[in-house]
Amino acid sequence: MSDANGALDAIEASLFGTLTNRKVKRGLIDPAAADRQALLDGLICIVGEGGGSFANYLGREGQLGLMRVMLVGFLLVEENTDPVEIERAELALLQELLDWTTYPNNPGLNSVLPLEFRQSQQLEHPYGWLALSLEVRI
Repeated sequence: MSDANGALDAIEASLFGTLTNRKVKRGLIDPAAADRQALLDGLICIVGEGGGSFANYLGREGQLGLMRVMLVGFLLVEENTDPVEIERAELALLQELLDWTTYPNNPGLNSVLPLEFRQSQQLEHPYGWLALSLEVRI
């Protein structure tokens, strides 16, 4: 993969084909405007964060770089549940995303390395979110 747009498109296609029980969208969506069912299923948004570390030798300038990508998952659990249930849903999504990064045949992607993640800390129950940072070789 030699271009950032191609990498983001490949991530979208791979997540869509692998995590068929989730909704996947390239681009950030306002969860307040999202469909309720999409939030119950888990909505994964793909956002480019920047990158660098390109080759700096003659003939390969601007190639062989890394891109940071954020996968943002928005979730909803039933309102009458305990706040811990949104955390459980976030961590289940995290595990699916981590499993996806080890998927052996992610077409169009050279490498996808998970970095750190953040989550809602149960503060917005019954709504929740998870943000997983990735490093992608482009």
